[in-house]
Amino acid sequence: MFKVALAAILSTVGTAGLIHAQDVGLVNSGTPEPECRARVNFDRNADMPGYGDDAGICQPFMPTNQLVPADFAGENFYVEEFTDARIRERWEDCKLDEACAAAARKGAQNFAKFEPRDTGTLNSIGKIDQEGDVDLAGIRRPAFFAEKPYAEPIGQAEQHTYTVEFTVPPTAYEQRQLDKTDDIKLRGWYLVGAGVTHDAEPLRRALVILNNGGGNEITAIDEPGFEGVVYDEETKGFVQGGNGASEEPGMRHWRGFAHALHAAGFDVLITDRRGNGISGGVHGYDTAEQANDIFRELEQLASGEGLRVLTPDGNLLTGMDSSNAVMAGADPAAMPVVIGGYSRGSYATAWAMHKNFVENCDRNGAGGTCAPPIGNANIKGAILYGPNTAGLGYRVAGHDMVEAALRTEFDTTYYVDSDVFANVGKWPALQIVRGTWDYVEGLEGSFAAYSNAQEPKDIFVFHGPHALSTQHPENMRLVGERFVAFAKAAVLGQPQVDGANRPADLKELVLSAPPYWEITTDPQSLRVQSQ
Repeated sequence: MFKVALAAILSTVGTAGLIHAQDVGLVNSGTPEPECRARVNFDRNADMPGYGDDAGICQPFMPTNQLVPADFAGENFYVEEFTDARIRERWEDCKLDEACAAAARKGAQNFAKFEPRDTGTLNSIGKIDQEGDVDLAGIRRPAFFAEKPYAEPIGQAEQHTYTVEFTVPPTAYEQRQLDKTDDIKLRGWYLVGAGVTHDAEPLRRALVILNNGGGNEITAIDEPGFEGVVYDEETKGFVQGGNGASEEPGMRHWRGFAHALHAAGFDVLITDRRGNGISGGVHGYDTAEQANDIFRELEQLASGEGLRVLTPDGNLLTGMDSSNAVMAGADPAAMPVVIGGYSRGSYATAWAMHKNFVENCDRNGAGGTCAPPIGNANIKGAILYGPNTAGLGYRVAGHDMVEAALRTEFDTTYYVDSDVFANVGKWPALQIVRGTWDYVEGLEGSFAAYSNAQEPKDIFVFHGPHALSTQHPENMRLVGERFVAFAKAAVLGQPQVDGANRPADLKELVLSAPPYWEITTDPQSLRVQSQ
């Protein structure tokens, strides 16, 4: 029903026009000024600045909410003003202002709450008690998604997939504020690949660790034909709706990325984060702790301690037997690893890279406890999809105080600060993938992080929002291709990423997007009007 009515609706909601004098000040100095504006539908339902292409289409992008103040006297506003130390300083002032403190604390409470699970709400197969002694055979596997009506390509990995369970401690919030002390189990899949190679070199095993987006669940059903959005007549916009018709709209794309990497020869590890899906825990927002989980998983794959696996033929193994079955002689401490994540998972990925290559800090509570970087030399790069790579300065104003309140009063580190952004150049490789109107950070910030990174690096943008559910399938296929190209370059030591875009500025980046648009926005309605 949604798709049948879509064409008629789109004809009434899309408009495009020229940028006028009152629209100046949308980008920072040195960035090409926007040339037009265009209305995008899901999930912004708003006019966005853009650049006109050769076909006369206004190609929109997410602007930066916080531009560099005219009176800023430092060298880099986005680095200097959004470090952990600096936001804590401003928080002390904010607490003296009742309205400021109340707004920040209210925002922080949104990231200190329980998230209901979706897996098993549409089909009881795969529904488990996350806190219990789980029968791993009760967890959905790739074969479940190979069946109709899903027919997802991830099903091809069934005979190479181990259902895995890791053991981690509770978060600082769970321990200090909820008095929880029991260990938490992280569950998901490990797909064993055939190995990767370049120019007829011998095959070598390499691992990509994928971290889900906020609330996403790797074994949740994505009902075909249901995008999870509806047109709202009152607001004349597209909004999330239709709860109950699918468990997690868009997850077919995320599983599709795992399939693309596995089909290219990579091992792929993907678990639901603590507090989400088939994993235990009640707090899923401490992304810095989720970064620690990545290292714990690598350690347990090597030692077998705290690890359980269900083999493709249904055998349950523990300890070193589980490690030996999955790794089959490969050493997780030596095999090349790429860490990737979408949305909240990209924050965890960024923290993991910072902990490994820059400093390993605890930002919760009083903070200030830092150790030298972990220094795992086999970590070769990061894939960040829908990220906030450039830190709090490129987010909406006020998020810095929300984060300061989270860290100091809720023992939770969620958003990435500029300590991470300032040190992206110390990472061995970086790929950024995002929709051009992804709300998480201004596109200028993503381009700035890309510009600061060393080779091999890649940035790929497409016409779409942050959410996976309404993305054009061809864009999602291309994202899978870019993941594979980048991961190969990173693990095989290639100097550059095959097929990478090399935009010189924001305009070139926006206009590099493929000619496919998310399904609620019609590009023909975005033609630039003449004067």
